[in-house]
Amino acid sequence: MSVVQTVNMLMDWLKVEVCPKVTLKAPPDNSTNPAMQQSADGYDYRLVHPAVLGMYWPADRAQLPPQVETTHPGIMVQVLDGEEDAANMRQTLHIRLHLGVWNPGIHGRDVWHPSEVGYVRGEDRDFAPQYEECWQDAWNFADTLLRELRTHAAYGEGVTPVRGEPINFGPYSEQGAILDLYPYWFSWVDVAVQQATAENIDYQEFL
Repeated sequence: MSVVQTVNMLMDWLKVEVCPKVTLKAPPDNSTNPAMQQSADGYDYRLVHPAVLGMYWPADRAQLPPQVETTHPGIMVQVLDGEEDAANMRQTLHIRLHLGVWNPGIHGRDVWHPSEVGYVRGEDRDFAPQYEECWQDAWNFADTLLRELRTHAAYGEGVTPVRGEPINFGPYSEQGAILDLYPYWFSWVDVAVQQATAENIDYQEFL
């Protein structure tokens, strides 16, 4: 199996086993999709499952694949390094899974208020920016991913975890300081996977 095949296999596994179990806020934008367009008050949002991307975050929305409407929430599969055991025809890849979410604060419809007819949602225009709870989205996302990585024996056909290596995780940081990129929040998870490599065949002997 090639490196590209392994990345695609992991992406497919994440789309089936992880992303459907996570629902997070997606930011409004000015795209051609009416469901994703910004509302008049500028603070509307909708709830979506995370997108899955391979190797790189697109620099802008114009570079998104047709089936991807937003990169946040999203998870990106990136190869950090690898090694090949030619004698046993096994390849090990160290993978970093980048998690990115968007949450600027408490939107009006996030809050229920008592009324004469029972509890009703607040108005969309009622908005309170805050850090206190928003950062938790990135870590709740990471917790779900970690649980699925722990409980699965394979991450797609032929791709298995290296059980002797720990799964590492953390926040984005520079020189030991956690980056403040409000209203975007990021975390990462590192996992080692292995798969069989194709046997080299000398075709000259068949000629």
